[in-house]
Amino acid sequence: MDGPAATLIWSGLRTAIAEIHNQDASLLSFEELYRNAYNLVLHKHGGVLYDGVQEAVGQHLEGVASRVSGVSEGELLGAVSGVWSDHQLKMVMVRDSICMYMDRTYVVQQKKKPVYELGLQIFRERIWEHKNVKDRLTSILLANICR
Repeated sequence: MDGPAATLIWSGLRTAIAEIHNQDASLLSFEELYRNAYNLVLHKHGGVLYDGVQEAVGQHLEGVASRVSGVSEGELLGAVSGVWSDHQLKMVMVRDSICMYMDRTYVVQQKKKPVYELGLQIFRERIWEHKNVKDRLTSILLANICR
């Protein structure tokens, strides 16, 4: 498998990840997605897959962050909690349907974070540490603790 073929396969996987995030995964063939990801890793394109997943998840969460950061104080905790639960579920789907083989081989060999953990890290960086979320959410949580 050459570079252009790997890029083409990754493009299809990227679309599938977007569909998972947009709750439009009903028509996806998870067997085909897994096979395509498996072939990328098998043919030494694990880095394309890993970096691509990282970028796709990051871009998705940028959009989520812009929505969450704009909610009122009274809605912020609920909004972050909701997107956190949704993100965890979506990362399990991405891991199990696309990246499981990569997690067992490429990630271990390259000493990288497993995809699920990577997704949680990206959530922390893009949502929790967002300049319009972190301080507001910390204040809300501390006020709740004080009560």
